[in-house]
Amino acid sequence: MISVQYYFHKQKDMQDNIKQSDGLEELLFFIFASPASVYRYKASKIRQVSLKTPAPFGKRLLRSMLIIITMLILLSQASYAQKQVEQTGLPTPKGRNLLFFLQRDPDANTVVYELNYNSDGTLQTNNPIKGSWIRYEEDQKFKELTTIEKKFAYGVQSKPIGVDEYEIRLVAYKKMPMYLLKSETDNKYRIYIKDDGKNLLLKRVFVRVNGGSFWFPKVQYIDLITTNSATGMEILKRIRT
Repeated sequence: MISVQYYFHKQKDMQDNIKQSDGLEELLFFIFASPASVYRYKASKIRQVSLKTPAPFGKRLLRSMLIIITMLILLSQASYAQKQVEQTGLPTPKGRNLLFFLQRDPDANTVVYELNYNSDGTLQTNNPIKGSWIRYEEDQKFKELTTIEKKFAYGVQSKPIGVDEYEIRLVAYKKMPMYLLKSETDNKYRIYIKDDGKNLLLKRVFVRVNGGSFWFPKVQYIDLITTNSATGMEILKRIRT
């Protein structure tokens, strides 16, 4: 779940950077660059201690306007994150072999996707991921997906693309490839999606349903809650259908 506190922390850091910026180019860099880029820039820059004349009134006014606009953007993001928390309010499942989970509104139950191991502890290469229900309305009972659910609704398709590497697709949304890979940090399997060539760790899928039927729901949008593998920052990616 996206942390509201994260946005306010980011807001304060950005305000401090803007106030200390040296010129319009650096000010815009602090506003629009990624947190990792800002950190590297500040770490490598050697500031010279010198007296500076006050900036012209026009530049001070522009800087103040940009600070206000930035605050409004970040506040709206925080408000949106809080709204998402209030709208969903769904439990967060946990498990040693858990890869990601899927929830939909207005269904309180959750589909969890886990690594599928053989009895000898090896991964089933022809079917590396299995899905099952957590029935919160039935004392959190686990229940296997039915054949129809696997084929048309919540199942996954997989194919090997390399050593310990698999391409995964949800049968309900085959446009989006996911990748089951071993993490470089702990050599454990994780599920990723790619964005601009970067691996984003997939944690949660949320489907907003607005009408339709159980078998043919009218999906309004799909939210992918991911984490940037390099920076650890949570990212919300929305797919409108």
